[in-house]
Amino acid sequence: MTRIISGRFGGIRLDSPKHHLRPTTDRVKEYIFNVCRDFSDASVADLFSGTGGLGLESFSRGATLVHAVDDNYKSYMLIKKNLEKISSPEEFLLFQMKSENFLKKTKLKYDYIIADPPYDYILEDSFFKDVKLKLKNTGKFIFEYHKKWQGSADFPMVLIKEKYFGETGVWIYE
Repeated sequence: MTRIISGRFGGIRLDSPKHHLRPTTDRVKEYIFNVCRDFSDASVADLFSGTGGLGLESFSRGATLVHAVDDNYKSYMLIKKNLEKISSPEEFLLFQMKSENFLKKTKLKYDYIIADPPYDYILEDSFFKDVKLKLKNTGKFIFEYHKKWQGSADFPMVLIKEKYFGETGVWIYE
């Protein structure tokens, strides 16, 4: 079972999937949130949200707007259930749609965009270009992936951190 690690909702246990998901481990979450420390008043897009754990962690640490996006109905319902554990705040919005479509449709720019697609998911290069367009000038992009991932993330951002946790890799760009 995964949990919210820190912040105003720290310690709350999140329901885990009974289907195809691979929730972000506490160890990976701790790394991400130690590198990207300041979520106060931040806007966050949590793409391929799964359990909603990364978005909920962001919200717990002070993000004032979180958009959690997942196209899978079971994931959507799981996020909704986990969201109820923190009283379903209006600032945390849930979208059941493809993350790629969400990026194309949203008019907002975010302080943080987090993407944790399924390991076997094929991302088009345009995905990373769309991420860049939806980040604020000082924004950060956090990408969790399988270490054997064959795609490219060739876009004009600076890789500031890269770390591996077993099969999981994390890139952080600004």
